Amino acid sequence: MNIAVKDLDAAAKKYEGMLGVKPVKVLGEEDFAFPGLKGVVFDVGGVLIHLIASLTDNTAIAKFLNSKGEGVFLVSLRSDNVQEDMERMTEAGSIFVLDQPAAGKFGTANFIHPKSAHGVQIEVYDPETR
Repeated sequence: MNIAVKDLDAAAKKYEGMLGVKPVKVLGEEDFAFPGLKGVVFDVGGVLIHLIASLTDNTAIAKFLNSKGEGVFLVSLRSDNVQEDMERMTEAGSIFVLDQPAAGKFGTANFIHPKSAHGVQIEVYDPETR
């Protein structure tokens, strides 16, 4: 789960207190498919919660925060083969944001548009392929 936050430090401190665990990872720009983001990751019994903040005013997170405020930005689904999963999901009616998956140090990912997933943006993500 990926939660958009305005102030990463304040949100991380609050979640640390609520969840009773410290972040397991700090995320820099290189950890995202698109630049201009930073974050932290909490592992709560195998469920990963990412708090994500924007470094600039023109990222998807910044636009989300401006229009909807803080909250769930997207749900990530781990994939062993993003391309194959894209093909299967497209056949089932999903519309992807990118024609081809984005790849980089973060792995490989693509995003199902919220309009084709009942208002929820879904990331199909393989951290192992680059």
